[in-house]
Amino acid sequence: MIARKLLSIIQLFNIEGIKKAFILLLPYILKNWRAYLGLFVILFIEIFLTISFAWFYGTITDTAVQGEFHKLKSLLFVAIVLICIDFVVSYFNIYLESYITSNIKRELKEHVLKRIMLLPTPKLSNIRSGDLLTHFTNDINCINGVIGSNLMYLIQLPLISMVVFFYMLHIHWQLAAFSLLLFPIAIVIGGMFGILIRNNSRLIYNKIGELNSNLSEAFQGLFVIRSFLLERIFAKKISEQNNEFFGLEMKNAKLRGSFYVAGNAVSSISYIISLCLGAFFVTNGSITIGSLLTFITLMQHLINPLTGLAGLWGSFQSSASAVERISIVLDEQPEALDLPIYTKTNTFSKSIRLKDVTFYYESDTQIFHQLNLDIPTGKVIAFVGPSGAGKTTLFHLIQGFYIPQSGQILMDDIPIHNLSPSVLRSSFAAVTQETFLFGGTIKENLLLARPDITESEMVNAAIHANIHEFIMTLPNQYDTEIGERGVRLSGGQKQRLSIARAILKDAPILLLDEATSALDSESERLVKEALDRLMKNKTTLVIAHRLSTIQHADLIIVIDEGKIVQQGTHQELMEEEGLYRKLTKTQLLMDHNQVSQLNVISSYEGERKYAN
Repeated sequence: MIARKLLSIIQLFNIEGIKKAFILLLPYILKNWRAYLGLFVILFIEIFLTISFAWFYGTITDTAVQGEFHKLKSLLFVAIVLICIDFVVSYFNIYLESYITSNIKRELKEHVLKRIMLLPTPKLSNIRSGDLLTHFTNDINCINGVIGSNLMYLIQLPLISMVVFFYMLHIHWQLAAFSLLLFPIAIVIGGMFGILIRNNSRLIYNKIGELNSNLSEAFQGLFVIRSFLLERIFAKKISEQNNEFFGLEMKNAKLRGSFYVAGNAVSSISYIISLCLGAFFVTNGSITIGSLLTFITLMQHLINPLTGLAGLWGSFQSSASAVERISIVLDEQPEALDLPIYTKTNTFSKSIRLKDVTFYYESDTQIFHQLNLDIPTGKVIAFVGPSGAGKTTLFHLIQGFYIPQSGQILMDDIPIHNLSPSVLRSSFAAVTQETFLFGGTIKENLLLARPDITESEMVNAAIHANIHEFIMTLPNQYDTEIGERGVRLSGGQKQRLSIARAILKDAPILLLDEATSALDSESERLVKEALDRLMKNKTTLVIAHRLSTIQHADLIIVIDEGKIVQQGTHQELMEEEGLYRKLTKTQLLMDHNQVSQLNVISSYEGERKYAN
């Protein structure tokens, strides 16, 4: 128990976290050096005002006691000047502090967002979206203690205490010596509560991240939750976490309240004792009433900084812990130095080659082992195989989302890791099974494909994607809001909109990952017509479970357990024993059974209608 307390006290003065926070924030602090210089000047003006007001209270009291009313006119002028200076200084202090904190938080949010966008896919996939959101909604907003008023107070409070104490010595050294006895009491109280508040604040930050993660998942999976009647389970889970968060906040409120009471108790006790002792010294003539009033006023400026300084240090460390959470993202090595932009490229003229590629995820489950593959230009290449064979992983690898542990992936004989993300990813346009559309209008989603799209190009792409006629039936046509993730559109409509987006990107290589799965027959027909137009003059790589859709591919590559087990045309593969013919026969049998079931249902419906 004692060892734990000692460790907590050591941690209170542990500057490693503070040092790391300052290193991270130093570039932002230096950018705002003019505003900090202003605050630094204000700091000394406020110290001057503290001493000046205390002097004024004592002087005007002595003037009144001694009946020297002729001095009141000059003292009144001094008071007016001090008050005017105080008004001006207070205004600029609040303004400069708000400017610094708001500006640094704005710049830091932009930097963190940029770094998240540049994180390698393996790192990004290991971070929960709720934790990323918490960096913006909570962590960055909690750094005020490192960059704003707390930073100035850590400098100002010791200086005020020193200046005040020396001035108190000048007024009456015996009373000043007594005040030294209160130093350790004030520091211990502030230090003890500083430790407790800091540790509880860290728990609060972690709980906010956990709560945001679960809320984000609940909102994203709302339809699944409703489908499986999970509302009560999720509501209970989030309610429990919310109650835990409430408990931590109430504990924080108790700690801050207790700290405030303890600080006020020390301040009040010091005030009463100083007043009593001061009254004794007044009676023996060693101090005037005005000087005693000045001393007592200064006593508050001595004790309050001492009780506040240790607590402020704990709060300072809490802010530093928020910076530490942010640094987890910022310390990661980005995949590029700047955000990629669309780069028009039609230079793909040779092939994509995979040479001895070995890849596995962090789970160490090997996906590919020394994979070799040539993907010719201008052809339709289909990839088939059982689920988990590595087809989608292959698409991720050639787009540079993941880096193989060994081997090379080359595009036009250039290793893709030598290409910038802008050039590499501008070469691909993808249409996937899980179409992702952004909240906003149809036009806004289409304009994401390229920054220089004209109105006529957008309409032409929609026509080729078989979506234009539907768009024109909407109340606001291309300016129609589609909801978050395109929730107001059907699966086929979302798929055709994503095809229009791919047409507008006009990339030389087209990736189709189960682009027609899970669609009804009419939607599938419209999507296939749109895809046929999109595939013209493109190198097209297709992943398909419906083998009937890729029978006319120029080359079919069969993958099983990360290995290429067969390749050839549909006709060639059907003529040899192997996985492809087995998959094709299995699927034909399944399709036949489905047709038989539909015929039975149709026959039953016909008989029922005849009987009625």
